[in-house]
Amino acid sequence: MPLPTLCFRRTLRLLGLSAAAVGCTALQAQDAVTDSPHEKACRTEVSKFEETIVFLRQTQGPEAAARLKEELLPAKLENEILMQQGYCGLVKHLRDKRLL
Repeated sequence: MPLPTLCFRRTLRLLGLSAAAVGCTALQAQDAVTDSPHEKACRTEVSKFEETIVFLRQTQGPEAAARLKEELLPAKLENEILMQQGYCGLVKHLRDKRLL
């Protein structure tokens, strides 16, 4: 699994968010050096979807948030899109499904 995908998945895990945040921050710092402005914009858009899931987790509970996220964007599909098309491909998918 590529590091950005692993980072994205970790942020949405129900447990270990503090360790994931530290790991993701380091990975994002590395990625920020090599990302184009377009790729950075795509990452920002994906983070909006992530923030929505975090809000749901806080208001509805972790089980409901995980269940809804899996219905909206199955983990297998998310990983496939990220590996093949990157964050901009994921943004396109989220927009096509009207999730952004």
